Amino acid sequence: MIRHIILGLPFIAFFSIGFAPDAAAQGTAADDVIEEVIVTAVRRETSLMETPVAVSAFDQDTLTREGINNLVNIGSLVPNMQVGLSPSDSGVQIALRGITSNNFTELGDPTVGIHVDGMYSPRPQGALALLYDVQRIDIMRGPQGTLFGRNSTSGTINIITSRPDTNEFGGSVELEAGNNSNLATRG
Repeated sequence: MIRHIILGLPFIAFFSIGFAPDAAAQGTAADDVIEEVIVTAVRRETSLMETPVAVSAFDQDTLTREGINNLVNIGSLVPNMQVGLSPSDSGVQIALRGITSNNFTELGDPTVGIHVDGMYSPRPQGALALLYDVQRIDIMRGPQGTLFGRNSTSGTINIITSRPDTNEFGGSVELEAGNNSNLATRG
């Protein structure tokens, strides 16, 4: 009796090894797909995995899910990035890798360059603009002067807006209510 059980074990092992991976592969092949992220950190479209720059990229779905509506709130998602507001004026102080500037006047130069669709925004107050209908935000950490020019000593924020889609009609409306008569709409 024991002899038949021992001889039968190799056949059971063969069938379980030979057929189980195929069934498992069919069920998880669609689940294991990694989406490719395309960024423009080197002034041309490249895969994030092949880009030789420290980049954090966020799409509109991520910004909406995390409740990010301007660049002041995005600092919690990016390593080594802090964003603060000046209490005396509308100055926005962005620090990347510990480097920042606190001169918010027209004579001061920020250390983090803000670009919208590749066009430089000369004042950091542009960070207060609403992030709506954005395709993606690329935040490059480290000196970016070679590719993005002056005022990018500690990094660059590149906001890429969504392109119009002529094949379909779409839109969205959001309503937010909170304590102390807080009411916000977005559409």
